Amino acid sequence: MDTPADYGPEDTGLAFLEPPRSPDSTSISAQTTSSSSSSSPSSTSQPARQHRKKPIPRRGHTKSRRGCFNCKKRKVKCQETRPECESCVRIGLVCTYPETQRDLVLASSSSSSSLPSSSALSAMSSWPTPTIFTGDDMRFFHHFLVAAFPPLPLCGEKIWHDAAALSHKYDFLMHAMLGLGASHLNLFGGNCAEKGLAHRVKAIQLLNKDLAKPCSSAAEGDARFAAIFALAFQASCMPEGMTEFMSMTRGCYIVATTAVMDFDNSLFRSFTEEGYVESVRRLVTGPGSLGYNEEVLLEEFLVSLRRLGPLCRSPLEVRFLSGIERTAKRARVWAADAFAESASLYSLLFHASNEEFTPFTDPNNCSAQLLAIHFMLLEFALGHYTMGSIGHRFAYKKMVVVHWMERLFSVLPEEYKEYADWPMSYVRRLAAR
Repeated sequence: MDTPADYGPEDTGLAFLEPPRSPDSTSISAQTTSSSSSSSPSSTSQPARQHRKKPIPRRGHTKSRRGCFNCKKRKVKCQETRPECESCVRIGLVCTYPETQRDLVLASSSSSSSLPSSSALSAMSSWPTPTIFTGDDMRFFHHFLVAAFPPLPLCGEKIWHDAAALSHKYDFLMHAMLGLGASHLNLFGGNCAEKGLAHRVKAIQLLNKDLAKPCSSAAEGDARFAAIFALAFQASCMPEGMTEFMSMTRGCYIVATTAVMDFDNSLFRSFTEEGYVESVRRLVTGPGSLGYNEEVLLEEFLVSLRRLGPLCRSPLEVRFLSGIERTAKRARVWAADAFAESASLYSLLFHASNEEFTPFTDPNNCSAQLLAIHFMLLEFALGHYTMGSIGHRFAYKKMVVVHWMERLFSVLPEEYKEYADWPMSYVRRLAAR
């Protein structure tokens, strides 16, 4: 709020007041009157002549007839600058000018030519409405940039920051990043699961709409891949997201091979199965071989896994079981290699036919669900053991695999619960740490 000290004479409407006289001029005038009365006795019968200096009137200004309403009301000169005069800008008033005859003439003469055509109106109505984001959304975006961006590609922080720069142009990418940021933050007490889900739904709707047309640029291709990848890792942060995570990782492969203009020149060009294996072997800082406790844990895992053999029905289930067992056995030799080559199990899902993949991800397919949770637990354990200094990027998965196993155990029919005994005992130990 403006205080009186902020206003000048013009602003307060007090410009007509004369300036105060100086003390010297008053005393000089009094002395002159006194000496005059003493030297001339007859002066008492005549009015004393005042020699007071007349105040110099303030210079006026030419009255403006086109000034704004505020200046007219305050009786100050308007600078007539448009769209706002300087006085109104200075004291924070809304500046409004009266319509002059000239304005009315110009408006009437140009009205017929300035009205948009019906086609122009139609085009204007099809312009997208700018998306309005909230303060919470800014928090989710910041969390995405500093902590929640996907841990793959390994050490890929710069890649994800470059991808985030595309989000101002592609709303599906922005919503995917906000959704991941919210869901990741929710794991650490952010209480924003519903907002994360709302952004997820919006991102999927917008991405599906964009995928319905050919890719128009390399930037659009990168935005598409970044969005589906963010959606996949958002699923990995959701307590009920195990099956959706597998579906989304398959979606990443489909988008990379069919909906990106030139993946060889993409921001994510280094993120291939071969590139991932090479990165893991280069970055592993944990111990390569297992200790005694890890050997015991691995043996317990293999016993539990082999019990699932008779339950597997489809060829994909059999191949997936075989791949998990092969990876676990390799860990006995070199844990880092086993973790690196666990990526090949995702390839089984990528290359499966729709007829194979759909029943594999059916939540009611108990054998496939048990296979999937065994794989997730093995991947987590190997990553936690071998990734050393960069393992913090996967730390959130501890909470996630606990949620996934507990949720799966709660919905398994009684006849399948015995196959989940060891996984449940393992996640309970994890939760107690």
